Amino acid sequence: MIITTSSPTSARWVSVLTAVADRYEAEWVAIRRHLHRHPELSGAEHRTTDYLAETLGAMGLTPNLGVGGTGVIVDFVSSVEVSGHKRIAIRGDIDALPIEDHKSVDYHSLHPGVMHACGHDVHATIVLAALRILTSMQRSGELPWPIAVRGIFQPAEETACGARQMIQHHVLRDVEAILALHVDPTRSVGQIGLRSGTLTAACDMIEVDFLGRGGHAARPHLCADPIEACTRWVQNAYARLARVIDPHETVVFTIGQIEAGHSPNVIPETAQLRGTLRSLDIASRQIALETLEMVSGAVTAETGCQVSLRLGVSAPAVVNDGRLVRLLSDVAVQVIDPAAPDPIGQPSMGSEDFSYYLEHVPGAMFRLGIAGPQVGREPLHTTMFDIDERAIAVGAKLFAAAVIQHFAPGQR
Repeated sequence: MIITTSSPTSARWVSVLTAVADRYEAEWVAIRRHLHRHPELSGAEHRTTDYLAETLGAMGLTPNLGVGGTGVIVDFVSSVEVSGHKRIAIRGDIDALPIEDHKSVDYHSLHPGVMHACGHDVHATIVLAALRILTSMQRSGELPWPIAVRGIFQPAEETACGARQMIQHHVLRDVEAILALHVDPTRSVGQIGLRSGTLTAACDMIEVDFLGRGGHAARPHLCADPIEACTRWVQNAYARLARVIDPHETVVFTIGQIEAGHSPNVIPETAQLRGTLRSLDIASRQIALETLEMVSGAVTAETGCQVSLRLGVSAPAVVNDGRLVRLLSDVAVQVIDPAAPDPIGQPSMGSEDFSYYLEHVPGAMFRLGIAGPQVGREPLHTTMFDIDERAIAVGAKLFAAAVIQHFAPGQR
């Protein structure tokens, strides 16, 4: 539950912030469309990085590139008075997905098979736009008090590698709190989804290898069939997890990929499957992993194939800090609409590598409504995904106001 409290906010700086957002909104839409036209996959965001760094430099900021030339880190400290203070960070991810863009718009992807189908172009634009608001207010002398903020433009979120790379690159040095957002096509523009505590599930990538003894399809009795072992493993895993996990604890296990064989009349030597295990509770996750290991042992004994289970990339759950959620709720009321805060009832079973930052500093992620009357309701990770671009200014104002209010006298 979100409780919105009053805070000592100046109507003057709120009106100035809104006016700045109105002035630059068209520029932000153009930036987002440029990023949407030029998507890059996780770990390959070099041109995206260069574009963002150039844009930030033109704003008078000094960007630093991340590991391997992907990702950008930039500080804005409005006064020497706070130069030695801890910063609040705002994070946006920048990578795209291996999905074909099927939209009939002039900003559709120019890179075949690659698309910003998860809104990371929007996230990056909003962080940049928030910095534009704050620097503009500082130049005009309209910041109500000194602030210190770090913008993080993170690569490789989709592969759950980018956050850890940035942390190893010391992106959290001198940071005391961090905020992030994710676009949400189930909410209308102007709605801000908020939840204290667990927001997203932990996610483990599961990989299982099956090593058998291949041979002719006409003589299966001379073989140890890894395809049989693979299918047994899948059925047993689904059945056993349903019987060992407390029904009150949400665990979602899904196999999304199976690879085996090269000919219809040959029993292959090997098979492999990949899937995900998503959980909200540490104990349930451990029970599930132990159960999958037991299934592997049983299938080995039943089929004569060697079954090896290993964990791939994993991300912990995003657990939002209650104080920072209240901060977001308060400023959403002030700079967007009194009805903007929209409580999220249940955690999502999706995952987010933003969670790695939260192992080091308190933070919060909000859901940004992007659905409008004409566009913005297509699901994430689909070929027709798009947004109502009015949402960009909404997110920018919320980030900028949260940064300002974080440094309000008596609030820290």
